[in-house]
Amino acid sequence: MSVASMLLATICLGGCSTLSGDTPEPTVNVNEAVKQVDSILDGTVNAVRPQLKWRDGPARISERRNSFTNKANGEADVSRYRYVRTKVSKAKLNGLLAAITKYWNKEGFKASTSNPREPSLSGKAEDGRFAKFSMSSFGDVEFYVSVGALSSERSGDIKGEEGDQFPEAPNGGPDYTPDVQDSYWSK
Repeated sequence: MSVASMLLATICLGGCSTLSGDTPEPTVNVNEAVKQVDSILDGTVNAVRPQLKWRDGPARISERRNSFTNKANGEADVSRYRYVRTKVSKAKLNGLLAAITKYWNKEGFKASTSNPREPSLSGKAEDGRFAKFSMSSFGDVEFYVSVGALSSERSGDIKGEEGDQFPEAPNGGPDYTPDVQDSYWSK
């Protein structure tokens, strides 16, 4: 085995994410990551005028694992969904996307759109922060933000960060359906 092959194998056994460069190593703890996630979500909805009504889902932690050994590597992704309660009409969607794109670009995200049937926008920052906006064919609108953190916690909801209460859906789970009519966004 050549020296280069041994070096590559050693790096990959430690975790190939640093070799590929697609996910920088996190530098914050879980509590700081939750604050960053909430700050990005707050800034995003505050950039939209008129204001939207919303509910927060729980903050979650997803442990990262080594791609070869499947062992936790001391890093995690901290994320939260924010569900928009305001009914947004398809006619207002372009204005909403423009406001979000402008804010995310200002915050260092490279935003791109995808899926014309169910419009979505996602953005990734150089430091690994990730944000996504999506609207389903049913009109459900949601934001998702994820930030890397140093943590050995197992995946799951973060205690003390349960989010808001949701009405119950017919299937017994939380109902994310927009329930607020707005004189601007809903027409």
